[in-house]
Amino acid sequence: MRVLVTPMRSRGIALDPKARRQYPAIRGNVMVNSSVCKELGRAANVARVDVGMPLDPDPLPPLLDATLAGMAVTGFVLSGIEYIEGCAYAQSWWCREE
Repeated sequence: MRVLVTPMRSRGIALDPKARRQYPAIRGNVMVNSSVCKELGRAANVARVDVGMPLDPDPLPPLLDATLAGMAVTGFVLSGIEYIEGCAYAQSWWCREE
């Protein structure tokens, strides 16, 4: 699904509404698949943002244990865990129509 994605946290700390509005939204396809996750040592729902060619790096770290936290007419929020430099942080993505 092609949407605009804005992370709602930075290293686990919630961004205030002003900081979220200033964050440049990432345009891409959000895909959620169940796969074996080495960080968690088990199967998990993993969300990724794909922005282009298959070998291009992902613009955001994968969202592990991704769950649908809320949904409305114009968008939805996925919540889960992201790993940055070996540390786990809470993260949510605000996904909305282009």
